[in-house]
Amino acid sequence: MRRTVLLVIVLLVFIGGCLGDVRSPQPTNTPAVSHSTEPHFTPPMTKYDVLKEGQEDPIVEAVNSFAFDLYKDLAKDEGNLFFSPFSIETALAIAYEGASGKTAEEMERVLYLPENNDTRWVGFRYLILSLKSPEGSSFILRSANTLWVQRDYPISEKYLWVVREFYLGEAREIDFQSDPQGAAKEINAWVKNQTSGRIRDIVSGLSPMTRLVITNAIYFKANWSSRFEASDTRNETFHAPNATVIIPMMHQTGRFPYFENDDLQALELPYEGERLSMLIILPRKGKFEKVEGNLSVQFIENILENMHEEKVKVALPKFRFEASYKLRDVLMDMGMKSAFTRADFEGISNDGNLAISEVIHKSFISVAENGTEAAAATAVTLTLAAPPGVEKPKVFKADHPFIFLIYDRESDTILFMGRLMNPKGCSANSNKRNI
Repeated sequence: MRRTVLLVIVLLVFIGGCLGDVRSPQPTNTPAVSHSTEPHFTPPMTKYDVLKEGQEDPIVEAVNSFAFDLYKDLAKDEGNLFFSPFSIETALAIAYEGASGKTAEEMERVLYLPENNDTRWVGFRYLILSLKSPEGSSFILRSANTLWVQRDYPISEKYLWVVREFYLGEAREIDFQSDPQGAAKEINAWVKNQTSGRIRDIVSGLSPMTRLVITNAIYFKANWSSRFEASDTRNETFHAPNATVIIPMMHQTGRFPYFENDDLQALELPYEGERLSMLIILPRKGKFEKVEGNLSVQFIENILENMHEEKVKVALPKFRFEASYKLRDVLMDMGMKSAFTRADFEGISNDGNLAISEVIHKSFISVAENGTEAAAATAVTLTLAAPPGVEKPKVFKADHPFIFLIYDRESDTILFMGRLMNPKGCSANSNKRNI
């Protein structure tokens, strides 16, 4: 079984008013140079490169709390849902680093960010570093942050230091003013490269008034520890909310962490290497709205704490869909209003009034059996099977809507979150908040 997940978020920030002269074009990928008129910034002497286990905890709590708030707002619309709370939180936190006043207060509250700089900074640095898959790993997980800065636009040296030091981001000069189409082309090429070609044309129609674009891309790919055999896949009925559809359903029986109560069944499927895992929450028929309404950090923690390894007969649909969101209205509904209206981002630049124009989020997920490569990799870490005839397996048949999380088992960070309402829904339903 191969799972590929790709996620991109683009945070667009623009400024209006009179603009200065534009420098002559520079080579592509040239790092942005600070043109700030503020006094020269000297980084503090604190040893931020000394990382200790547990430093990431406040950020993990922030990401996970934000995940359920955002899920509940997006879930007001019908259809499939898929997003990365880690990606969105990280990109918006980068913007927050330059915010002050009411803008900072609202962003801090909505994103659950620690107010203390050192706590927030070392937390993000530790988490970002720890979530990168090492060379030779059995899975691929990578993320990247880049600031795209208008050439000659004054950016605070301290802000650039924070982004580079703690968010491991880079800054590149680009020309939105005289060549917005060329700027979009360069950003799209970066996104395409970071996502192995899966996400294309993330930005278009950029305004010449754009002064800064913050991009975050995250890519994940892994094999299950216990694979599904293609020969066991067969067409079956999936009971979507308003219809029944025939879809390919994958099957296997093995020992997995499992939990059930009167409202739901929960199954955890570890990925090869055991570092990452998918948690599938399957509400019992007629209980979806109740279970979805109860989603919270504590709700998930209770499920995980009460799971026990059981022999489970699993039936899981193959599915693949894309989702695109414009999150401006959603984030304003959640309480982050001034960042889009009367914003205060003087910590980014003291030259004019920056405000966020839009937050664009695109995602792609695909679940299907893999071929020889995955089969060879999976054979190394097969789970043990119980002796035949001794234990009657639990039946976990995901033939109706379910919720799923992909999380890091070491830090408990929720990397991706979504729901499957209809496997034949190739994309999240369009509405006023989607692209």
